[in-house]
Amino acid sequence: MTDQGTPAAGFPQRVLHRSRPHRRADAIARGLLVGVDVLLVALILVLGSEGVFTADWMGDSGMMDATAASYQHDCVVFLCRVEAVTVALAIACRLWTTAVTQLVVLTSAAVFIASLSTYWNP
Repeated sequence: MTDQGTPAAGFPQRVLHRSRPHRRADAIARGLLVGVDVLLVALILVLGSEGVFTADWMGDSGMMDATAASYQHDCVVFLCRVEAVTVALAIACRLWTTAVTQLVVLTSAAVFIASLSTYWNP
């Protein structure tokens, strides 16, 4: 208790309570990172549409590169690593909503990329 009769803030309250500028920085970081995530997934889809992915909505150009069998797996692993790094940085900077947003967006993107059929994994 402090001398005003209010309880002293404990460790969890000090960690979770953020100032208005910190919350604003969290919102800006969240928006920027979601935009980067969308561009990253779009780039993966554009590069994979030329002979890797066989989804009907992408069109069918035929298998272009026989060495691209690991493209899908490599993209999923890359998305998971980007997720781990961005979430770790967000947690280190106490950007809670940014960390949660990255978990949701990048996990969903990795599952989506993994679910697409390819010439090697129909």
